Amino acid sequence: MKFFTHPKGIFEIEIPLEWYYKNEVVGYKNEPPFSFELYENNCGCFQLSVYHSSEKEINSHLPKQNFNTSNLKFIESEFPDNDFKIFLWATVVEDYFFMAKYICEQKDSNKKQIKEELKKVTKSLSTLRCLSEDRRKLAIGFDRFDKFNSALVASFDLKNQALKSKCFVQFIIITANQIDAYLRICIVLHYQLQERTCEFKIEYLFQDENDKPMMEKKIYDISRERNIINDEQHERLYNLYNLRNKVVHRYIITDIKTFELSEICLDYEKLCEEIRLVLSKIELEQFNKKIGYYSINHPHRKISENLINELKSYTNEKHIYSEYFREL
Repeated sequence: MKFFTHPKGIFEIEIPLEWYYKNEVVGYKNEPPFSFELYENNCGCFQLSVYHSSEKEINSHLPKQNFNTSNLKFIESEFPDNDFKIFLWATVVEDYFFMAKYICEQKDSNKKQIKEELKKVTKSLSTLRCLSEDRRKLAIGFDRFDKFNSALVASFDLKNQALKSKCFVQFIIITANQIDAYLRICIVLHYQLQERTCEFKIEYLFQDENDKPMMEKKIYDISRERNIINDEQHERLYNLYNLRNKVVHRYIITDIKTFELSEICLDYEKLCEEIRLVLSKIELEQFNKKIGYYSINHPHRKISENLINELKSYTNEKHIYSEYFREL
């Protein structure tokens, strides 16, 4: 199972690893109903909606339950429809109304696969928790941090493909992106250490469509100000940044040669590894001081098979591309 968190932290729910969040993929808004389907051999769709009492009148006959609790009681029913079989679950938590649906074709409703999917729905709904306002910021932080790390993992698929194809430009772009990612994580974890908190600085982990972008040079400068990197590394970052822009934007108009690209790749990779090791030290510092994200679990511990599969699922969800699909 893996977590799905409401964009505003209103709820958390665990969903099967073989499901993916559909809204973002098909261009729907990131709002109710939140839809989930199987990656492969899809047979139906699970949807979850939540509304505050100010948005939707709440049926007084529905069971009303408390924040931050799982194993909620649901009223189950079916919605009549000629073409589709629609299973319904409804409940209320404080001032929030939850409606869950599983939708499949009528002709498939008695198939074994549908029955298995309905078992998954029941299991998922047992994990649903509506969070009190004081817990939402932290929930959003953990969600964004996990997604950020999953995207970082996914970037290695693109990087390895670039290396295999000797696509130097792609390799340079992805490696520069990875350096930026490592430094952003460093800044977030360093902030937790300084403030002795588990809260995340979301602005370093996520950029929404309307957010003002935080450019790479700004990340380099903040990293130097916090003594995460030294002067020599800071200077190399700027030099490589300028070379990367020359490659990407001015390859044709300048005298840069293709053979030089492999040298730039090597310089980028060397610095990327240096920054990764800097991050590793900060992770260990958190664990040793029992502060922040790694306050409990050793960052370099042996990872269980369940966690590996969870990471594979998140990475599949980042790609949604068959060439990079990982079997679970």
